Amino acid sequence: MESLSVKHHLTQTIRLSLPLIISQVMMVGMTFVDTVMAGQLGATTLAAVAVGSSVWSTVILFVFGTLMVIPPIVSEKDGARMHHEVAPFFRQALWLALLLGLLFSVVIRMVDPIFTLFKTQEEVIPEAIAYLNAIGWGVLPLSFFVCFRYLADGLSITKTTMYVSFVGLLLNIPLNWILMFGHFGFPALGAAGTGYASALVIISQMLVYVLIIKKHKIIGSYQIFSRFDPPNWNVIMRLLKMGLPVGVSMFAEVGFFSVITLLSSSLATMVVAAHQIALNFSSLLFMVPLGLSMGITIRVGNAVGRKNTNDITNAGFLGVGLVLFTQLFSASVTLLFAGDIVNLYTDDSEVAAIAVSLLFYAAVFQLSDGIQVAAAGALRGIKDMTFIMNSNLFSFWLLGFVASWYLCFPMGMGAPGLWIGIIVGLSAAAVLNLLRFWYKTRQFKQHKIPESIT
Repeated sequence: MESLSVKHHLTQTIRLSLPLIISQVMMVGMTFVDTVMAGQLGATTLAAVAVGSSVWSTVILFVFGTLMVIPPIVSEKDGARMHHEVAPFFRQALWLALLLGLLFSVVIRMVDPIFTLFKTQEEVIPEAIAYLNAIGWGVLPLSFFVCFRYLADGLSITKTTMYVSFVGLLLNIPLNWILMFGHFGFPALGAAGTGYASALVIISQMLVYVLIIKKHKIIGSYQIFSRFDPPNWNVIMRLLKMGLPVGVSMFAEVGFFSVITLLSSSLATMVVAAHQIALNFSSLLFMVPLGLSMGITIRVGNAVGRKNTNDITNAGFLGVGLVLFTQLFSASVTLLFAGDIVNLYTDDSEVAAIAVSLLFYAAVFQLSDGIQVAAAGALRGIKDMTFIMNSNLFSFWLLGFVASWYLCFPMGMGAPGLWIGIIVGLSAAAVLNLLRFWYKTRQFKQHKIPESIT
């Protein structure tokens, strides 16, 4: 089978990824808006949203990760022309989303002891708990929204999520204004208002996506809702077996960042607020390589379906190169405009000074962060989920977390020590994921692609 050109791989990856990048930016843009608006209510509310959103991100991204097996499976079936298998498979994925959504709706309301464990500043805890109780109403609808989104992504229809995410961001701003500050007869709910606003946005996005799945010219032809399929536990357990390593991988990565935030919460409130500013802006920039990573997964998965080893290799490595280019740009922006960036979040000079210093470390880790997530996207395309899980557990927890804790507390470096540990963890994951994809693609060229990944 003839391989595709370098130009084709790059243009297709960009074409697929650009809407995904915009979608991710819009989704994190909600957190950006939450952070900026919380900053107007003072350092304590900002710190509460920081700590609360770190716990929320860890919980919900476990759901994101577990369901992330949907795009490569759908894209592989699309590449292999097995279109009739998409709808039955997806209906079972919806059952898995229901189970995950119900489970974590309960979990998100049982995390109070974490704040005591990490010695979070006492004035921050009540607002952080109120935020989590409010946004917890969005867990179940978000599970379904993610499922719908991954179906569209797997079919290489990525613009729909971009439009839905844009509408969500537009809704989030006025809802925050009404519920956080108290307008139109509503009480001023502060951090809890942010949570309720986010939950309402998520519910709206899910309902819009239901209409898209039914009415879209291409997705509608798959007749997803044309029949009711009872749960097939063999299929659901197979999905869970494949998705759980990805969920654990996401949990390990995002949980690492969340625990770093919780570690910072034992420091001064000003430091927590500054840490949240630097991490929030870094998360916004991270949406570019994350979106490209999703595009790489789709491209590699499609090549697996066509059993073309050259295209598997090229789609992966060219995608990593593309991400490296974007990360060089974002690191430069962070270094050059650190002061201007911080001024968007706060007018507190003490918080601003600390945040500017932390943005230097944020700029440094842009490169390794981009490489690790791009290589992980390529590995997901060949369904090498277990390796990603092991790589993340080793890199972020055995190396990154230990380094962050040791440098921050025993060595007395404070917040900079936490960020150096982040760089250590990301760099290790980048090296391991890239080497693994190189090793697997060499195997594919020397032998045929194993049936277990097709």
